[in-house]
Order: sequence, then structure tokens, then C-alpha cells
Amino acid sequence: MSAVAVARRVVGVLVCGLLAVALATQGRPTKPHIVFFLADDYGFADISYHTEMYGNASNVVKTPALDALAASGVKLENYYVQPVCSPTRATLLTGRYVTHHGIRAPFGASSPSVLHLNETTMAQKMQEAGYATHAVGKWHLGFRSPAYLPQNRGFDSFFGYYSGSQDYYNHYSLCWPAGVPNGCFENTTKHGDAVTGLDLHRNDDVVFNKEEYSTILYSNEAEAVIHRHMASEPHKPLFLYLPHQAVHVGNTPEKDHPEYALDQAPQEYIDEYSWVQNEQRRNLSAMITVMDDAAANVTKALKTVGIWQDTIFIFSTDNGGPTGDQASNYPLKEGKGTLWEGGVRGIGFVTSGDNDHWGIQSGTVNHELLHVSDWFPSLCEIAGCSLNGTLPLDGVAAWGSITKGKPSPREEIVHDICWSHFGGSCTKANRAAYRKGKHKLIMLNGADGKAELYDIEADPSETKDIADSFPQVVAQMKATVAEYAKTTMPACDRDPPDPRSNPLLHNGTWVPWLP
Repeated sequence: MSAVAVARRVVGVLVCGLLAVALATQGRPTKPHIVFFLADDYGFADISYHTEMYGNASNVVKTPALDALAASGVKLENYYVQPVCSPTRATLLTGRYVTHHGIRAPFGASSPSVLHLNETTMAQKMQEAGYATHAVGKWHLGFRSPAYLPQNRGFDSFFGYYSGSQDYYNHYSLCWPAGVPNGCFENTTKHGDAVTGLDLHRNDDVVFNKEEYSTILYSNEAEAVIHRHMASEPHKPLFLYLPHQAVHVGNTPEKDHPEYALDQAPQEYIDEYSWVQNEQRRNLSAMITVMDDAAANVTKALKTVGIWQDTIFIFSTDNGGPTGDQASNYPLKEGKGTLWEGGVRGIGFVTSGDNDHWGIQSGTVNHELLHVSDWFPSLCEIAGCSLNGTLPLDGVAAWGSITKGKPSPREEIVHDICWSHFGGSCTKANRAAYRKGKHKLIMLNGADGKAELYDIEADPSETKDIADSFPQVVAQMKATVAEYAKTTMPACDRDPPDPRSNPLLHNGTWVPWLP
């Protein structure tokens, strides 16, 4: 990337408009606007400030906008998510562990699996607190009937797609069978390929004839939401949930659709990484840079309308990067889909246009233990939303820890308890991982299998199993896992595909198929 390009992106993040400066002196709202920017399949080492902190094992991806935002606020360096997408999204929006909402694996588009309606979402609580709530991007929490769509789960509006992945340009989602034979109705297509369907929606309507690159499309829509909000409801606080498609792979090429590609980016961005030899890594780097520009453009929109100083901006990954798709999680072990640190330790930071006003310590690095479930109660702390009426939360109210580095009220994380008898995706997984203080217990062969123990503070790369040296710690942690297993919900993420979902029955689109 040229020095001019780098400077352009940094300036776009750091320079506030005159309008924002003028408004900063006027009356300030008591509730902040909140923007939650969620990246998909983003590798731990694929943000450049992490390569500066921890080193790297592949090319450095330049992310000047994200770097500048993180540097201006608080970097969360002991922050955890779930190993894959649907579970993290469900945990974020409900404040509950996967062991309690039951979603341990991604949903297949043809499956009727959903985030159940007895789960209260953070968006619903934001609405109750007087927020305008909008979602732009990837849903992936089920869509079998209208009741499960985002606009009926607490969001005033939704623009985006329902499934797990799609083509970045034509927005068709190729069905993922989730290991189920004929799970994508392969017997209904010409070459026995999985079915594919258009998956782009504005509220209840399918959006046709859009060919804009998704990261840019969703960024533009987020900017439009910000402008519309200030034009129609300027005195109402805004909650904008922005779960980007980036940088998840697109559709796998197949006989019926040879035009599909896993890693897609505009050519001018790919050209910036022409020196990277591996083509997939080159394209992934370009995809990340487009996402970096999206972050710059969204913050620029907040500045343009004069609310950046009253906005709290949160960035998070949904899981570790998929190493098989050339993501880098260096120096962590493994990646997406695993319970190793490379699968569950995420990139995260918090900042604002006026950190002092909102109690955020500028330019700090936070090493307190935090989990994606903590966002629900923590954001409700500052948004003033009541937690009455929710199912019991696993997340803890940790705003003081997040923003000021106070000791975290969190002492443990149940990453997962997924024994085979819990059904669903657990049938094959048969694994568990539990963090207590500095120790992490990981069990990959069932409740009676060998347990491994790691000191994550001393050994974040999980290179030395210390189970034999600390048998008492292992015994205590296994006993805790066994106790928590008693209240673990069966997995509800592998409902058999429903033939009525086939997009060939719905004008070639993925839409709700039940009343």
C-alpha cells in the first residue's frame, strides 16, 4: 500500500469535521450512541497492531483505520469469543453461554434451526431504553419464519442476509449442508450441486439487482442509517449493529456456478498486495483492507453528522481466523472451529470521539478477562436498559473493567461443554473447554477422556500441557465442568433440513418458508 493511501485512511479516522467540533460544545446526551462493528472470521494477527505487539508469521496486513481507532481507545487483549459464527452472535445478543442457548455450531441455510424466541436480545432491551436500533449485515441466527428475523428480534430495521456466507457481488448464498447428506437438496440440481439462492433483504423484502461489493454495500448502508437517523430522530440515541460479511470466504465454486470464488475483493485492493505470493492470502489481505476502509467511512459519517463525540464504537471478531483459508492467528494455536486460543481469543477494542466524557481511558491496553457475553450487561450499564425479563445471564457487567482497567468481575469462562449426548453438533464434537483464572482445561475426547491443562498467562500459544504437574487443579476444574454440565442445554443447531426451504420453491431466494 502506498504511503499516500495509508495517510489518507488514517486522516479519515482521526480528523473530526468542523460540525462535530461545534456541536461538542452544546448540550450532551445522557445516553451514548453505540456502534458495534463485528468482523467475520478475522485472524488474530491480521490486524497490524497485533503484528507489532506479538509478531507475525505471514505478510502484515495494513489496517491504518482500525489501528488508529484502537490506539485512541482501549485494546482488549484478554478478550474471548466463540469458535464459530452463529454461537458468537447468539451469545453477543443474549448475554448467555452456548451451554445455555444451545447454539454450538453454524446454522445451515436449509435448516429450521433458530435462536429461540424465549431468548431476549440486547436489541430488545435497547429499544425499551429508548434507542433506535438498526442491524446491517449478516444475521445467521435462523429465518424459518418471520418471527425469527432481526426486525422482529429488537431491531427497527434490517438490511443484509440471513445465511452464513454469500457471493460478495451478486449476494447469492450457496447452501452449506452441515454434513447432512442431501442437506442442500443436491438431488434437485442439474449437476448434483448444493442449491443457491439470492439472500439480500431490506426488512421483509428481497432486494434484487444489487451487484455492489458487500463490504462497501453494508458500509454505505450503515452510513445511510446514520444520516437517516439524524434527519428523523436526532434526539434519540442510536444502536447500530454492523456484523460485516468481511472477511468470511464467499461461495465455493461448483459446476452450476463456476463464477463463485472463495476470496473476493475489488481489483484495486488486490493490486496493493501484488507482492504476496499466495493468491488466497493476497486476496484475503485485500478483503481486510476494504473492511478497514469501511470502518473509516462509518466513523467519518458519525463525524459528518456531528455525533462522533457522543458515540461509543466497539470492534470485535466473531471467532478466530480459519487457517485453512490463509488467515493468521499468530502466535495462538489453531483457529476457527477449535477451542484452542486461535479459535476463541478475539480482537476487540472500544473507543469514542470523546473518551474522557464517556469514561474511556485513551491509549490503553486492557488485560482483564472478558467474554463476548459481557457486552449485553455492560452496554446496558451505559445505555440504561433494564435486565428484567431476560433469562439468566452469563455475561457480567464489566464496563468499568473494559474502559478503565478495573479488576474484571469475571473469573472464569465456560468456552463450551459439548458432550455427545447433548445431541446436535455435539454428537460428533464431544469436547469441552473451561478457563479459570490463568488456567485453561481442554477436553477433546469426551468427559472421560484425557484432559489437558495450560497456563494461558505464561503460555498463550498452548505449547506445554501441564496437566501431569497439577493434578489437583485438573481434578477441581473437571469437577466444575461436570457440575456445569448438569445445567447445559442440548444443542439446538442441527435440525434436519426442511425441503420447504429450497430457494427453487421461492423464486430463487432464501426467505422464511413457515408462517
